[in-house]
Amino acid sequence: MLSEFDTRKNIALHILRDKLNITPTEVSRFTIGYCHNVYYVKTEADEYVLRVTRKEDKAYYFGSIKWLSELFRLEISVPQILKHGQHENVYYVLMTYIRGKDLGEVYHTLSDSQKHGIVKELSMIQAKISSLPSIELYGYDNHSFKTWTEYIESSIQRSRKRITQNKIFDADVCDRVSEVMSTLEDYFADIVPVAFLDDITTKNVLIHDGKLAGIVDVDEICYGDPLLVIGLTHMALLAMGADTIYIDYWLDEVRANAVQRKTITFYTLLFCIDFMGEQGMRFDNGNVVSVNQEKAALLKTIYFDLLGRL
Repeated sequence: MLSEFDTRKNIALHILRDKLNITPTEVSRFTIGYCHNVYYVKTEADEYVLRVTRKEDKAYYFGSIKWLSELFRLEISVPQILKHGQHENVYYVLMTYIRGKDLGEVYHTLSDSQKHGIVKELSMIQAKISSLPSIELYGYDNHSFKTWTEYIESSIQRSRKRITQNKIFDADVCDRVSEVMSTLEDYFADIVPVAFLDDITTKNVLIHDGKLAGIVDVDEICYGDPLLVIGLTHMALLAMGADTIYIDYWLDEVRANAVQRKTITFYTLLFCIDFMGEQGMRFDNGNVVSVNQEKAALLKTIYFDLLGRL
């Protein structure tokens, strides 16, 4: 009997050969993605990426078609869509291959000047994204809110729900985050829905030879405070046990004032409880985040350290 992976790979091979008329010499699956199966495809003459998405996750498929095309138009280094379509109960996208590894995989090998250079390029990319028309709401096209405060509150409630279900942490950690949030009400009230990439963190940012090679896995654009992504990246680096000079460079690049720096620390705390909520979480596609006691202890330490700064 074929394993689930074998079945998925057979679907990918069928799409390549029968739908796209491509004869691969190599097909291997990337170990990324909760909503997609992503494959590296090599032929005699070229390299590609094939992404296969379940029908129930088709919103992400249509989102990637829309936003990758838009970002490519803005001359941002993203994969170019070559072909896309539907095969039975899945959707597929064939894209150009960008050589590189996720920032998190190579972060420890980068010099400070290389980290600074990457931040500068990401800041320029965010500036281009901010030129996109606003939807006059906060969040995403298919999940938007009337205010930025509502968006932040929804994130806290999502973490609370997951933490309660998974029983790895005490859901009271969310109460303290809500308390800190109340001290930033005036700041949140002034946020306008600016378009930005919210997931260009230690993943989705491809690095090659110490430089930014491209941005991948763009399914959505977020509208609100672009500083949010700095908080997420900060949390990702802390969870890796890495240095955070990258964040220092980013704060300087955006010329963050005292209130903005406090807010970014709050955003880091917000994503800390998000990371807590993912411990032991079972996703709809069957993927389960394994519980690591050492990681759980680290998240607690990070949580109390951030809370102490606020």
